[in-house]
Amino acid sequence: MAVTAPSHLATLQEGWVLLRRHPGEAAALTVLAMVLSQLGPALELAAGASPSLFLQPLFSFAGLLPLEMFFIPRLQAHLDAETLDLGGNPANDWRGTFDQRWLLAFLVRLGMSLVVAAGLLLFIIPGIVLLTLFGWAPLRMLLRGDTPVAALRWSQAAMARHWPRIVQAVLAMMLVALTYQIGASWILDRVLPPTDPDLGPGAWLRLRHPAFWLFNLVGGALNLWLSCSLLALYHRLETAVAGRP
Repeated sequence: MAVTAPSHLATLQEGWVLLRRHPGEAAALTVLAMVLSQLGPALELAAGASPSLFLQPLFSFAGLLPLEMFFIPRLQAHLDAETLDLGGNPANDWRGTFDQRWLLAFLVRLGMSLVVAAGLLLFIIPGIVLLTLFGWAPLRMLLRGDTPVAALRWSQAAMARHWPRIVQAVLAMMLVALTYQIGASWILDRVLPPTDPDLGPGAWLRLRHPAFWLFNLVGGALNLWLSCSLLALYHRLETAVAGRP
């Protein structure tokens, strides 16, 4: 009898299979992710910002905005159309469908991120609950064309019934990302010159040191893999909601 992987590991495997469908596009997006990651310290220098562990993530987010707003959702829409070819995202017109939806889906995702971040900072538990219940809404809007309200309701109803398996898979993805972050930080601590622990590496050091370019390249590939794994997990959730085997 064949031995199958646990569902959370199978989701990571399915994400890897999806990512490998278009190796040229995946390689180009990985390089783009590296370049956009390095845009963060370049923006810090251009703005004349003082070294700050608080400002670094803000500039990094600004640099990666095109990737998170457009290129990764576009890849997810393409792979979804190839995999399922549903009426909400047909394979023969996925580009046009994506062009109509991506901006609103991103704005809803951005708004949810701000609300969840505020919940995590102020109350912690409500932020986690909001993310768990409504986190699929932007992807539902992008791939199936739901309105924001309908997408939020679908996400809430789906997670209320199937949250244990979904949370397990998400935690597995978070563990992969955390392992990479710990490993990268451990190596950087040993290859970089001493820096102020309260300020971290300066913008100029992060911009010119090859270790940051290398780790941003690997991090870009990891981001794509986990984004494809999230798509695979969303497909599993849709299947469970529909009651299909």
